[in-house]
Amino acid sequence: MFSLSLKSNPYAFVFKVIKIIGPVLGLSLIVGALANGYLQNSPQQLPIKYKLIQGERTFYLESASLPEELYKGLKFRTFLPSNRGMLFDLGRRHTNVGFWMYKVQIPLDIVYLDDGVVTKVINNASPCPKQPCPVYYAPTATHVLELRAEQANQVHIQPGRKLKLLPLKKQ
Repeated sequence: MFSLSLKSNPYAFVFKVIKIIGPVLGLSLIVGALANGYLQNSPQQLPIKYKLIQGERTFYLESASLPEELYKGLKFRTFLPSNRGMLFDLGRRHTNVGFWMYKVQIPLDIVYLDDGVVTKVINNASPCPKQPCPVYYAPTATHVLELRAEQANQVHIQPGRKLKLLPLKKQ
């Protein structure tokens, strides 16, 4: 059996170590890059933390509040049930708030809220697979609610209306 020791030939030893570790590191980098690409293009599923009761309808809302959650939103979703949505918690009141539909695959209603009061509704915002995409602005917002297209109209969500977002009890 042939073996090298660090003392007998340090260059050969280093070459042997690189020959063994190099392919493992290379494969790890490739797998990591592929996994990262998949994760960046896969939909996020956030916890349902709120419900909105509007007339006889109840919507269960995922809550996005961290920067990466706010950025990803409902991107890459191919379906959103009619009783589901996402609530974006902006943390404080912002002015000239813009949302867009880049990489969102389903039409949505975008509802801008300022302390629970609707400031603007964008009905049936179209998916936008590639840039440039329109940006939908509202004068102020503390939260933004996204629902499946046509749901806001069906339950009469309109500017000036106060919506009551009820936190769900922790299980």
